[in-house]
Amino acid sequence: MPISANVRALGEFAASRHGTFDLSQAAANDISKSVISRLLRDGAITRVRGGVYRFAGLADDWRAATYGACLGLRVVASHRTAAALHGLEGMSRPPEMPELLCHHRFPVEVPGALVRRSRSVPNADVTVVDQIRCTTSARTLIDLASLVTPDELVRMVDDVQRRGSSMSWLLDRATKLQQTGRSGPTRIVEIARRRLDGYVVPESWFERTLGRCLRSPLLEGIVRQHEPRTDAGEFVARFDLAVPWARLGIEGHSRSFHLGEAAERYDEDRDIRSAQQGWEIAYLGFAATKAPAAVCHDVELIVQRRMRDLGLVCPSAAEPGLLAR
Repeated sequence: MPISANVRALGEFAASRHGTFDLSQAAANDISKSVISRLLRDGAITRVRGGVYRFAGLADDWRAATYGACLGLRVVASHRTAAALHGLEGMSRPPEMPELLCHHRFPVEVPGALVRRSRSVPNADVTVVDQIRCTTSARTLIDLASLVTPDELVRMVDDVQRRGSSMSWLLDRATKLQQTGRSGPTRIVEIARRRLDGYVVPESWFERTLGRCLRSPLLEGIVRQHEPRTDAGEFVARFDLAVPWARLGIEGHSRSFHLGEAAERYDEDRDIRSAQQGWEIAYLGFAATKAPAAVCHDVELIVQRRMRDLGLVCPSAAEPGLLAR
């Protein structure tokens, strides 16, 4: 087989791997070291690091750099790099250099990368995203827990839970790593345990932020994603937040979710159905989350007016909402 055909086959193989390959992959495609030297001399490929090469002319993005950093080594992408690979909310931007994880028994050094060591890197904590070996979303949360703010951590856990990941799984992985003595696993254990029994995760970080603006004794009983129904049990609407006893629905009117003719028609239909059942709807935009006290006061005034108009009494025995979790 002509060498050009072999090189073409290697190029097709590398195309799905960020244009990058190592000597063992080249050998599997019948490419010898002498051919590698010729390709380097001709500028067809560039050297990433010892034994790892990349076809020239391709965009040099962070995923390619991460794949090249991990290729052929006992390391996985981790921490902020893994968070970016998983696209975790609030952490989708990759760090300046790849962040990697290796077992302390097999330490490695990778030029241009930050390599951390751990006494526990089991297969259960490793997955593959975009051809790159990296920590699972659960392990990524655990590793980042002590490096990010409480809000950043809750935002990422919300995102993982919205995607369908089990909190029991997250709790199991964090519990196993608690023995290492790090603070991160304990923070995850505390969050996951609170979410095991019927916890309703907010549909967005905006919804959670909005909910924090509405902490008030007058607004007790406020709940997320409330679905009022008719006396016959028919669905009426679904609100981001609601004060059911006052029949007040609260919608986070974010531009990213409420633009377009179809969304406008849905909002109108929902508003009509809700009004037919005696509900009032308050729309609050993202700017409202920047002034929590003012937002809370405005909603309190609406509730007070509802109490006067409908002859309602604030149910002091109502169970507080779940907004603090």
